[in-house]
Amino acid sequence: MRVAVAWASAGWLVFAMGTVACSGDDDGGPAAPRLGGGCDAAQAAECLVDQHACEIVSGGPECFGCAPGMRAERDGTCVAIEGTPLQHRFADFTTMPGEEILGLCQSWTLQNEEDLYVTGVELMQGGMSHHSNWLWVPDSLYEGEDGVWPCEERGYSQTSAVIAGGGVVYAQSTQALREVQQFPPGSAVRIPARARIISGVHVLNVGSEPVTSHIELTLYSVPREQISVVLAPFHLDLRELDIQPRTTTRGYGECDLGREFRNFHGREPHFVWYWGLPHTHMLASRFFVQAMGGPRDGEYLIDLRGFDGEAHGITFDPPLDLEGVTGFRFGCEWENPRSESVEWGFGDQEMCEMLGFMDEEFAFESTVRVPELQAPEGDMAVFKGAECHTLLIPWASRQE
Repeated sequence: MRVAVAWASAGWLVFAMGTVACSGDDDGGPAAPRLGGGCDAAQAAECLVDQHACEIVSGGPECFGCAPGMRAERDGTCVAIEGTPLQHRFADFTTMPGEEILGLCQSWTLQNEEDLYVTGVELMQGGMSHHSNWLWVPDSLYEGEDGVWPCEERGYSQTSAVIAGGGVVYAQSTQALREVQQFPPGSAVRIPARARIISGVHVLNVGSEPVTSHIELTLYSVPREQISVVLAPFHLDLRELDIQPRTTTRGYGECDLGREFRNFHGREPHFVWYWGLPHTHMLASRFFVQAMGGPRDGEYLIDLRGFDGEAHGITFDPPLDLEGVTGFRFGCEWENPRSESVEWGFGDQEMCEMLGFMDEEFAFESTVRVPELQAPEGDMAVFKGAECHTLLIPWASRQE
């Protein structure tokens, strides 16, 4: 049985009802890529929650991962990832059982003489990469040999990279072995000429044996004339978590961006959402985003149930036009069987955040802090973040 999942996109609502069996690749590997098909809309949608395709096997639906270079489509079939691929294999890491590696960076200098318009990203890894955020920077920054290096040695952080003029390319779902970030046709992230790709290393061995693994990252680019929308990133982050022991806890925050847009740019926001990637750890049982303001106030834009280590990036195709929406209410629910509270952090602690891409001339970073424990709702403990701090970043110059 699978966990029920629901999400909404531009008036399209799908409820995955938990009836589809899933399978990985056959032990010997298929002789030819499976292409899927034959499933009804509900069956295909349930598989798509994990970026899997769907086909009828022995009279019933079965989910499966598409072959490298392919992605799952809404009808349950596997189709080729759009664009010209540019691939790089990063260094091997060997981790012991329970070992976690942080504080290192890995880089790939693209040596691209022209801008790249990246409409798709494919990540494959051996299982120990817990999470990774991938940014581009001008290749004049964080200079040194490509490979693995201590982040502090070159003064790298995600914040410093963005402030210095870099941008987000992709973020990995928690512990996902393979993931495709595919934007709708006509949209892309721009990587300027002479750029370098950098990611922080976050490797976590959750197994009982030593493992050696690596990441392969492929960028799929298309010609500029095929692109009508160059996207800007945004990030929602719930910090200072207070997940109660031996109970279900819901934590959420509210970020109304209308004031920031009016003060900074003299207008209301008009969000058009293309891609979203939730990020939690293993105690999470739900991640959600609701609209705030306008005719869609309170509508669930994402409502993802369960943690299973699969790819959970969501393509909104057609894009989700949020005219009138001024902000977002977002949060998580966790099942904590432990005798102690769980806070924000790495390892066995938790997170609740999301990276997304929109058609906007501003990127934004919204962080909710200072939890306030509220009255329990039945058997559930509830806390709400009391403050939301938003940083607006002009992005038009990075979209040209």
